Amino acid sequence: MNPAATLLILGAVTLDVLANILLKKSDGFRHKLPGLAAIALILLAFTLLGVAVRHMPVAVAYAAWGGLGIVTTALLSRRIDGVRLTPTGWAGVALILGSVAVLSSSH
Repeated sequence: MNPAATLLILGAVTLDVLANILLKKSDGFRHKLPGLAAIALILLAFTLLGVAVRHMPVAVAYAAWGGLGIVTTALLSRRIDGVRLTPTGWAGVALILGSVAVLSSSH
């Protein structure tokens, strides 16, 4: 994978995860500022994703962004909110990471 595209995807993942945390803090948009900040971060994440797809196939970029975002959010949820994954949940995390690795290595 192109190193610049990889950095763009990692930046998009970071922004996406931060947006998810802020979305939780917005409490269903009852608190406007975190909700609006979450929307802004998602727009920035999509911007980075859009630039990344100039340098890699959209399927690989989107799978990496989505998969890594899901896994990172799940792991941070444990740290922040005490949400624990079941063994099935951990298997799902492993499948997501394996899928992203296989798809990324195919290009």
